[in-house]
Amino acid sequence: MNLLKRIPIHYKGELHDVRLVNFSVDINELKDRIPSTIKIRNFNGRAMISMVDVRLRKMRPVFFPLFKFNYRHIAFRVLVDDSEYNAGTSKGIFFYRSFTDNLLIVSGGRMLTDYNLESAHIEENESTVTISKGNNFVKYCFDNSSVEGDDKLLTAIGSLDRAYSMLGDSIRVTIIQREKWPIKPVSCSRFENTFFKTARLEGMFRVFETIYYDWLPPTKVTS
Repeated sequence: MNLLKRIPIHYKGELHDVRLVNFSVDINELKDRIPSTIKIRNFNGRAMISMVDVRLRKMRPVFFPLFKFNYRHIAFRVLVDDSEYNAGTSKGIFFYRSFTDNLLIVSGGRMLTDYNLESAHIEENESTVTISKGNNFVKYCFDNSSVEGDDKLLTAIGSLDRAYSMLGDSIRVTIIQREKWPIKPVSCSRFENTFFKTARLEGMFRVFETIYYDWLPPTKVTS
């Protein structure tokens, strides 16, 4: 199985209706769930998770652009301290868990990536979204009203452009290239999360434009 994950696939695609629901948890609740070689970024004793909810369109491998697929992707992305690799600036995330309701994408994702993809029930009713897996769920309510955002959170989330993963004992990094990332603070009127005992909403962002991006092949991290 790991042999397939070593295939250097470069993807292109479009991001539509991007929502970033950012919440923190007590770092002690999370640290034993993350590989020890991945350093969780510490925000005054808490770990920050930027949950992305996005519709991926026209996803295709560069070597075979006629093969295109679409799906809704939701993921708990843990902010990591990768400053030692980036001249003192942290820019990375670790995919703790990823969800979709497309079973074919789950099968393909598990074979070809390390991003912990699993099936879940996703329900959207007007402005309320619920993601359910087993006995756990996340529910959030949003609108398009602009709010005054937390500048530090905006900077932290806006600078993320690389994803870390583990393959065997090796840390790998995938660089995400995009021409722009115009995230805007919006109102989140309700947030419930039973996946974590200490989850606390920190702020929500949206992107109201189509984003064209490249998902480069993962490479082994070297200090």
